[in-house]
Amino acid sequence: MTLNSRNGKLWITFYHQSKRYRKSLGLDDTKSNRKLATNSIIPEFVYKLNNGKFFEEEKQRIPTVEEYAKISFKIHQATRKESTIVRMMSNYNRHILPRFGKRRIDLITPSQLSLWQNDLLLKEKLSPKRIKDIRSVLSVIFEDAIHDELVSFNPARRMAKLPTQIRAEIHPFNFEEIQAILNSAEGQFKNLFALGFFTGLRTGEIIGLEWNDINLEENILKVTKTVGRGIVSAPKTVGSIREVEILDVLKPYLLDQFKRTGKENSFVFLNEINRHYFDTSKVRDPHWKKTLQRANVPYRTVYHMRHTFASMMIGNGENILWVSSMLGHTTPEMTLNRYTRYIKKRGY
Repeated sequence: MTLNSRNGKLWITFYHQSKRYRKSLGLDDTKSNRKLATNSIIPEFVYKLNNGKFFEEEKQRIPTVEEYAKISFKIHQATRKESTIVRMMSNYNRHILPRFGKRRIDLITPSQLSLWQNDLLLKEKLSPKRIKDIRSVLSVIFEDAIHDELVSFNPARRMAKLPTQIRAEIHPFNFEEIQAILNSAEGQFKNLFALGFFTGLRTGEIIGLEWNDINLEENILKVTKTVGRGIVSAPKTVGSIREVEILDVLKPYLLDQFKRTGKENSFVFLNEINRHYFDTSKVRDPHWKKTLQRANVPYRTVYHMRHTFASMMIGNGENILWVSSMLGHTTPEMTLNRYTRYIKKRGY
């Protein structure tokens, strides 16, 4: 049994039946505490190991992943957006809890996590990006456990590397395709899609718009919130809170939408029960996909409306600072790195 120091705290390391164990003593690494550990604490541990009491006490004291995850989520409850909490809880309940929930948190190893990650990749066919999001949930739980001195390191940080995911290529819509989509859209979705094509707003930001965010006299639209999984929350980043210019080409569509929902003085786009749309999926699945089919336009994700706006504006020679501001990007470089290589391909 050896005495170690980690982050200014004393730990002991020992082997039992060929298995390595680490345990925090809950003491600062000082000369007096080292003497205490050597003369009193370690001999007591050895005694308990020999008579079997040590593991009985540890089993009662160390929580399972499920037990400690509840504590971890409560720790961060006040500082996380509601939408973030919902996403993290969903990832935890679907992918972490079934595999590790009943296991003691101090007995989870990097190899066990790497094998689990392989299953997510090969059996569940999840993308590396999605798995990274799931891993981050588990990593935070282990980081909190380190602070509580339940584990000595974070095994999630020692997992096998994820394969490099090639960023999906962007295929902006051309002018003819935009026109075909808007001509084929039904009802208020003609106006919703026009907003996407002519402002570059994310779809969650579009369905989060209220009429008091729109000033048709000054041609300004304020992005202050987004909607996802039924939750109205702040936009993706601080930079995403912004003012967007209403272009002349968009104004007729907003005026038409005002006739439809303006008297409600609430959200710009309302569903059949006069409430905001629950999620982007409620626009994408029943309306976006069918509109593209009617327009005979090859399918691209609904996010391609935003891609199209960016590529179209840059290709038309608009000031990159203005385009970046419209998109809510942190820097103009982010906009240029993402979109300039597609301009020539689409003829903008």
